[in-house]
Amino acid sequence: MAQLDRPGWNSGRAISALLLAVCVPLTAACTASSDSGNEKDKATSPTATAAPSKPATLDPTEAAKAEALTAYKAYWTELPKAYAVTAIEGTDLKKYAAADALNKATEEIANLKTNGRVMTGEPVVSNSTVTGAELEKKTPNVSISACLDVSKWKITDKKTGKPASVTTSPVNKYVITSLMERWNGSWMVLKYELHADQRC
Repeated sequence: MAQLDRPGWNSGRAISALLLAVCVPLTAACTASSDSGNEKDKATSPTATAAPSKPATLDPTEAAKAEALTAYKAYWTELPKAYAVTAIEGTDLKKYAAADALNKATEEIANLKTNGRVMTGEPVVSNSTVTGAELEKKTPNVSISACLDVSKWKITDKKTGKPASVTTSPVNKYVITSLMERWNGSWMVLKYELHADQRC
């Protein structure tokens, strides 16, 4: 995403997530009465006792990877917002991007603003996978590979609302790799690399 006319960066995103929680409480109450009113039978009736459930514990390594992927998803949620208004302010991008990734976003947003353009639509990021992890380091890091589809993320003329004239490429869905580090307990995208030669 280095230049505005770079192949593949005039398109879009839609991350959808579905969380389904189903809770079905089961209660059973059974009372019995008889003409004889036999209290002994009631006293000796077996009582069902639920066994204490043990909370599922997630492996620390897997938990860290899951946290990184959640932050990576948030990064791709905030990035299009900043490009749509040509401003990082008002978004949470700085919570999820730092170093080279944040610098690139800042430069490209300034470039868009100077040229009277914005990015409309959203990119679609799928198959995000942790491909490497160094969690024992002083600054833990993970590498992530994903499929980036920019076919619906367009560079648009801010005044006319029409697509801007830019160099295009037939390749709009390809692999992107990113490096994330955990800073003060939060995962941040530090840098990324586009692989236009690797379609996905």
